[in-house]
Amino acid sequence: MVFIHPTPKPALKIAIAVLDTAFGATADVSANMPRRVGTTSFVVVERIGGNRPNLVTDSARILVHCFATSPLAVESMVATVDEAFHNSVGTVVESVFIRGWDDISGPINKPHPDVLAMERWQVSGYFSLSTTTPS
Repeated sequence: MVFIHPTPKPALKIAIAVLDTAFGATADVSANMPRRVGTTSFVVVERIGGNRPNLVTDSARILVHCFATSPLAVESMVATVDEAFHNSVGTVVESVFIRGWDDISGPINKPHPDVLAMERWQVSGYFSLSTTTPS
């Protein structure tokens, strides 16, 4: 019998999909900074590490940068991030089962050195996905 090791699912893509749904038209969500930064709120998502605690789970360390014009607006955005990831646990997004959102760090106020006109807050956590396809 040949054992096939399951390939991890695209954690960054799934994280962006979850947040894009949560923010809707209120903020753009992407893996990249926008080319031009104005006064429109936006979210940048990065995978900054992770681990494989078992064969069927990929725990991706996800860092989310929220940008807005005021501290109150950006604080609301990081709350939306946390809520969206927590509420996605146990669901299937783009054929990927979401197992968890934990070991959350932040939010922290961390001004961006090149985007001085906007507030940037960050939050990170382990976004755990199943490496197997749900049936």
